[in-house]
Amino acid sequence: MAGRGITNMLESIPIIGRLLLAENGGLTFWEALPILQSGVVASIMVALLAGYLGIYVILKRIVFVSAALSQISSLGIAFFFLGSALLGSGAASAGLLPAEEGIVNGPLLSSLFFGCVTASILAVQVGEKKLTRESILGIGYALPAGLVFLILDKLAAETHDIENILFGNVIFVPERHLWLLAGTLVGVFSIHFLLYKRFVYISFDPETAQATGSNVRLLNQLLFVTLAFTISVSIAAIGALPVFSFLVMPAASALMLTDRLKIAFSLSMIFGVLSAAIGFYLSFVYSLPTGPAMLGAAGFFLIPGILKRGLGP
Repeated sequence: MAGRGITNMLESIPIIGRLLLAENGGLTFWEALPILQSGVVASIMVALLAGYLGIYVILKRIVFVSAALSQISSLGIAFFFLGSALLGSGAASAGLLPAEEGIVNGPLLSSLFFGCVTASILAVQVGEKKLTRESILGIGYALPAGLVFLILDKLAAETHDIENILFGNVIFVPERHLWLLAGTLVGVFSIHFLLYKRFVYISFDPETAQATGSNVRLLNQLLFVTLAFTISVSIAAIGALPVFSFLVMPAASALMLTDRLKIAFSLSMIFGVLSAAIGFYLSFVYSLPTGPAMLGAAGFFLIPGILKRGLGP
């Protein structure tokens, strides 16, 4: 009776009620929300983090760095599975079972180690010698991607579990990972709130930052490590594809609409959250894969900026 009363109430709300009562397989989106809520919450937290950091990624022109970090973090997860298989422990001890206690598991620790060490290295400016920074990033993107697929091919028994992490399985996110994402969100935003002006200076005017006594190298490494930590934790929650799309597309959409940095940060996070929510909704209603659905929703928010640029002077 209570369920029917809620349904009647939703039916009386224009547009929103109709959206919430959209059905798939005899189940409305409203009825499915208790099942989907962990994935929705995880995606929204990732979208907030990635939307904010994405502004730095775009303006510092380090999109390839974020792509390389995504691949290397994924490689860390794959390496953990490979080590488990070689030692004979297999997927059961790999930290993916829902019953496992603890917030941080083996694959995540491996991903964090690979990602943060690489970020610290990439944050150091590479001199224009035989290998430029762009060449190193190209290798850092292509080589881990190839190694991940080789490991997937080798580990037939664990392939499904690894693919869920690497390519996106956001429907059922364990509660422990929601807590880890929440902690990451609070930690990263706290660091960036305290060091906002310094991060802006070292990103867009490093000479002035150096002249005012800021340790540009240390701050740059800290910025990269917060990016790597966010990528590693987010990939383990919702997969590499949606994480990379949240890092790039909402920020690009925001920066095409405004030149004011604080507004761009806000718009990017809003676009990211809307992309997560809309993508999840479309995924349920039309039985689409969730990661690509969120990517497609994020792409939609590029349209206003493209139109503005096209119609502008």
